[in-house]
Amino acid sequence: MVSQLLFGETYKVLDQKKKWHLIQSDCDGYEGWIDTAQSTTISASQWNSYTKASHLFLSKPVKALSTNDNPNQVVGFGSTFCTELNTIFPKLGLEFPINDLVEFPSSFEADNMTVYAKMWLGSTYLWGGKSVFGVDCSGLVQVCAKLSGYKLLRDASMQATQGKIIDFLEETKAGDLAFFDNEEGTIIHVGILLGDQKIIHASGKVRIDIIDHHGIYNTDIQKYTHKLRFFRRL
Repeated sequence: MVSQLLFGETYKVLDQKKKWHLIQSDCDGYEGWIDTAQSTTISASQWNSYTKASHLFLSKPVKALSTNDNPNQVVGFGSTFCTELNTIFPKLGLEFPINDLVEFPSSFEADNMTVYAKMWLGSTYLWGGKSVFGVDCSGLVQVCAKLSGYKLLRDASMQATQGKIIDFLEETKAGDLAFFDNEEGTIIHVGILLGDQKIIHASGKVRIDIIDHHGIYNTDIQKYTHKLRFFRRL
C-alpha cells in the first residue's frame, strides 16, 4: 500500500489491467493501483458539480454514519462531504447537516495543525496510511494541513518542496514542519512542531518527542531517531 483515499475523495482512472485500475488522486495527484471492484464511475457533469460544490470535512478521528446502504458506515478524519453526494449516489441517503463537519478555511490556520495532530496521539504507524487506524508521517501531516487550509502533497520528500524555508529552530513556531533525511540526503520523515522544542510525528505510533538542532530525540530509548534537515512554514 502506498496511500489511501478518504471518504468523498475523487480520482481519475489512468489505465486498466485486468481487475486493476491505475488511478490519480484529485486531492494531491498521487498515483496507485486499486481493485476495479473498489471503483465507481461518475459522469463528467457529476464530477464537475461535486468538485465545485461547497465541501465540509470531518474534524473527528472516527465517526459512524447512518446511510441507506449501511447503518454503521465508519468514516475517518478529513473525509469529505457535500449535499451533491446524495445527488450522485441517491442510494447513499446521508442526512445533512452532519455533526462534527467543518468548512475548508479560506486561509491557512497554523494553530489548527497542532490541535488536529494531537487527536491522532497513539495511532499506530502504517506505511501509506491516512487514518487513525494506521497512518504514516506524511499522511498525518497532509490530513492535518488539509483541514487547516493547506493542500500538501503526499510524501515527505514532496512536502519538503512546499512553503517557506526556516533556517533555525529558534525561528520556528507551532504548526511549522520539520523534515529529516537519511545518510544519502533523501528526505524520509516529517513532523509538526508544537513549540517548546517538541514535535508530534508518526514513528511506530503518533507520538510527541523532543527536537533540537541535531534531530528528534526519543526519551523512551534515550537516543536520536531522525536527523534534522530543515524546517518549512506553510
